[in-house]
Amino acid sequence: MPNRGWEFRLLGPVEVGQGDTTITLARRAQRCLLGLLLLDAGRVVPVGRLLELLWDDDPPANARGILHSHVARLRGTLDPDRTGSRGFRLLRQGDGYLAETDVGAVDVHRFRDLVGQARRSAGPGGRSRLLTDALACWRGPLLADAATDRLRDRLGVGLEELRLAAIEARAEAELECGRHRELLPELADLVRQHPLRERLIRAHMIALYRDGRRPDALAGYRRACGDFVRELGLEPTRELHELHDRMARADPSLHFEPSRASARRRSWRWSWRGAPSWTPRAPGYQPV
Repeated sequence: MPNRGWEFRLLGPVEVGQGDTTITLARRAQRCLLGLLLLDAGRVVPVGRLLELLWDDDPPANARGILHSHVARLRGTLDPDRTGSRGFRLLRQGDGYLAETDVGAVDVHRFRDLVGQARRSAGPGGRSRLLTDALACWRGPLLADAATDRLRDRLGVGLEELRLAAIEARAEAELECGRHRELLPELADLVRQHPLRERLIRAHMIALYRDGRRPDALAGYRRACGDFVRELGLEPTRELHELHDRMARADPSLHFEPSRASARRRSWRWSWRGAPSWTPRAPGYQPV
């Protein structure tokens, strides 16, 4: 169904927008129900599954009646004439419900689609733009004001990992474009937040090196070694060690040179698919 109206934001507090108008559903349970249905937009979600998720596997005796009441309220707000004129319909099919809308109107699906487009993009500039747009979909945790932490973990398997992989891939694409100096503040902050993610450490080291800060890049490696041994009882992978050795030798091939852009794209494509790492990975990990 082409989207002619509502846009749905689930990455952060649940919001529904249409043009300049944004509405907030007052009841947490309604926000949660809408999120559950939109995460599976275009597919029937069985009533039994909705009851389990809404009530954390312990629904009350009158749970079905409460669910049907929430469905009626959602329809009254989002599709009052029951025609889908605003780009959304909530349909009963068998013993389940189906949210019918353009998946591009749901930020979660738009995020995944943009990441997929970035994977297929040959040029670093295109990858960076697509990943920037994808990451802009995020305003906070999935269903931030609607789901419990336990429910969020059940619903978002692999989603946070995909966000971090997109951040890493965008940083790598930006480095390919020669934007190491502009990237440094962001990478420094990301490495502080995620000290065990080798792709971020690698990108930060390269950005420092290309900015003429070789001692800081080498210090970053030593700091990473300490973090890995302390937290995991392991050292970083051979690839990060080899990068350190190349920097220690002042390998000139590590500097950005536009004339070698095509060769650099080939060497970075390996990282794009996900560098080997001892970093613990969430279930559903999918490298960008």
